[in-house]
This record gives sequence, structure tokens and C-alpha cells, in this order.
Amino acid sequence: MAAGCNIGAHDIIFAPYCQRKNKIFNTLLKLCLLWAWLACAHAQVYKWVDEKGTTHYGERPPQGRKAQEVGQRLANPAPAPGKASRPDWKEKDLEFRGRRIEAEQAEAKQKQQEAANLQACNQARDHLAQMKTARRLYRLNEKGERVYESDEERQASVAQLEAAVAQRCR
Repeated sequence: MAAGCNIGAHDIIFAPYCQRKNKIFNTLLKLCLLWAWLACAHAQVYKWVDEKGTTHYGERPPQGRKAQEVGQRLANPAPAPGKASRPDWKEKDLEFRGRRIEAEQAEAKQKQQEAANLQACNQARDHLAQMKTARRLYRLNEKGERVYESDEERQASVAQLEAAVAQRCR
């Protein structure tokens, strides 16, 4: 607590006054710290070259020498010409959107493939059901005539179609 705010059991009336005084003190302290930080950040920097050709930097210009005030006071160096600079947020956002679009396209392609597989599975099941319920099966020959299958050929065709259903309907 600030000086003069000793609160006893009988002085409850003055508690809000002391809390207000502490808030004002904390606010003034923060403002002073901010001002000190800004004063340091606003310091001038000078550049000069000595008689040996060495470049020097300092907060005060040397006596008896010509010095230039440095315009850029930031400590961020420019990127080296050989190195690529880091991508800024716009480039990162474009890359993210591109990856998201690619993922959505891949997901749509996968869903389309799954739908095609489901349709092929259903067609194979329907064909198998028709083959099992049909009394006689036939194929058309080169002339377009019906050639009826024997019972062994029919069982082989049903087994072949059952294998196809098992493969397509995983």
C-alpha cells in the first residue's frame, strides 16, 4: 500500500481512496518507463571515418571530425543477396491456400473413386443375383446366335462372378 493508507478495522471508509491512489501510482510508473524506453529508441547515431579508413558509429560525433547522422536506426539488416528472404505472411497465406485446395481436390477425387467402386460393386452383386436366379444362361457367339451353358460352365461363371464381387466389394 502507498504511504498514508494504513487501513485498520475502523478505517474501512478510506479503502477505496487507497486503491485509487495505487492505480494512479502504477499508471504513472508505466508512463515513465515507456517514456524512458522511447527516449533510448530515439537516440541519434553518427557515422564517421577515421584517418586509417575505418568506419565508426557512435551516439556522439567525434570532436574535430566530420560525422554524418545515420538515417536508419533499426537493427534489422538487409537480407544478403545470395540468400532468399523469408516469405512474408502473404506468401505464407498463398502457400497455405494452395495446399488446402490441393487437399480438397484430392479428397474430392477420392470420394469420386469410392462412389465409382460402390457402383461397380452394386452392379456385380445385381449380376450375380440374376445369374443365380436364372434357369439357363447363354452367351452370344460370333454370328449372334445363343449358345447355352452347361451346368458346369454355369457354376464356373457364378464362381468367377462371386470372386469379382469379393474383390470389388471390400
